[in-house]
Amino acid sequence: MFIHVPRYLLLAALGGALLAAGAGPVRTPVLVELFTSEGCDSCPPADKVLEALDSSAIVLSEHVDYWDHLGWRDPFSSRQYTLRQMAYVRSFSLSSAYTPQAVVGGSREMVGSRADALRAAIAEASNRKPEGSVRIAINGGTANVRAETPQGRDLVIVAFEDGATTQVASGENAGQTIANDSIVRQITRVSASEANVALPANASGVAAFLQDPKTMRIYAATAARTRR
Repeated sequence: MFIHVPRYLLLAALGGALLAAGAGPVRTPVLVELFTSEGCDSCPPADKVLEALDSSAIVLSEHVDYWDHLGWRDPFSSRQYTLRQMAYVRSFSLSSAYTPQAVVGGSREMVGSRADALRAAIAEASNRKPEGSVRIAINGGTANVRAETPQGRDLVIVAFEDGATTQVASGENAGQTIANDSIVRQITRVSASEANVALPANASGVAAFLQDPKTMRIYAATAARTRR
């Protein structure tokens, strides 16, 4: 995959110029989580939909592990991401987990390949004023994250990787080369307003957000690129 500037960095870079020019406020960044798997033939189309989202979206791809016994073990899969999806299953009162599932701002969910519905949900969420704020400073292999938030919200810090490709040898996507971006590689959840997190060597960037651990709603989000 070609090296590119992530959408959320384009938003940050353009935001100051638009405000200075009197073009109105920049929309609030919205976190979109895609629960996906390389073993699912419905997932690559959803990956492409998320790649085409506008610059108000911070996208994270969380590769679940329940497809791994069905012919192809996704090298990015983790039980941790499956458990996170199951927390959303409970919060939305769904009968089961599925892929590809997109969760917008922790408060809406839909099939990840439904481009129009996804864009509409992002546009609606981006017009809401964030409740709290999050800042990220990356120094070498460590991310310092600070938040201003009411009590009762967790600070979640996610390291992600861009630009990975996989030659899928078996399963539903056998013979395909799948390009992966925004792959979640590490999730750290703290009940504090500040944290220093050591980043994995493959991290391309960091996303951080405030989330209610009971309702799973996300109140503020931001992201930054590593300088490696």
